[in-house]
Amino acid sequence: MTRLLTTLAILLLVVLVTWALWQRSNAADARAELAEQQLAESHDREQKSLVIIDALWENARRLEAQRRALDEQQAALSHTAANRLATIEELQRENATLRAWANTHLPSAVIRLRKRPAVTGASDYYQSLRDAEPLQPASE
Repeated sequence: MTRLLTTLAILLLVVLVTWALWQRSNAADARAELAEQQLAESHDREQKSLVIIDALWENARRLEAQRRALDEQQAALSHTAANRLATIEELQRENATLRAWANTHLPSAVIRLRKRPAVTGASDYYQSLRDAEPLQPASE
């Protein structure tokens, strides 16, 4: 009888150890599967981040190229304006009639036009057409 109990105890012990090892193996497999999923998700996030970073770099390069083009255009416009101003000043020095005309006051209609607010944008233009106050003739 003791032999049977001993054999049953050993058999029970072997079954318990086997069950514990099986449980441990399942838990390790679950952890490994979770780690693989997290690794795959991490790789996906990394790829998405790389795409975003590449897009940002491309946008920065495009903006820098546009800035350079605007700087060149501004320099060209400044050069043109300076040349025109120099030409006007030269003409005023050389031509007495032009110099006399340049020194006269602006007509009153032009002065009134310049006092009107500037129209910037489509909505302002529409508003200026809707609520247009006609210029009154000078009382002079």
